[in-house]
Amino acid sequence: MIPTTGQTSSYGVHSEVGRLRKVLVCSPGLAHERLTPTNSDELLFDDVMWVENAQRDHLDFVNKMKNRGVDVVELHDLLGQTMDMPEARAWLLDRKVIANRVGLGLVTGTRAFLDSLSGAELSRYLIGGLSTMELPEDYRSDYIGLARESQEDPSTSCRRFPTRSTPGIPPAGSTAASP
Repeated sequence: MIPTTGQTSSYGVHSEVGRLRKVLVCSPGLAHERLTPTNSDELLFDDVMWVENAQRDHLDFVNKMKNRGVDVVELHDLLGQTMDMPEARAWLLDRKVIANRVGLGLVTGTRAFLDSLSGAELSRYLIGGLSTMELPEDYRSDYIGLARESQEDPSTSCRRFPTRSTPGIPPAGSTAASP
């Protein structure tokens, strides 16, 4: 029920048929490129998607909403702007780049790499994940060789930051570096 105390209504959905004023969207990108027949079911997708088609369809839908006066906020942009704030970046990475998530030997290099990125670049990996194969040579430790040797199919291994904006959970048994 919407408060009637003369205050402006709070954020949220208060009607199934009312006018849409503002919406948060997440364009298909790196997270969707990582979908495989093996992990799509675990990530709550029916099947692997054609990312280029999904991006085109998403852009078309966003343009239609904008043409109808809807304020469209892109998650990648919002997260990127947030990650440009040093306190927000430190808060998130302090909680996500930990040994239980990325592996004991990958914490220092992974954190240094993520700290070197712009907010926009960091948001791409926060949403889409970071595999050990993508960690630049300058940030690798000897431990990364062990992590790579234990991967069955390195091209499909990736862990994501668990957020409500990303689908599902990381593939079981994945040894990818995940912040």
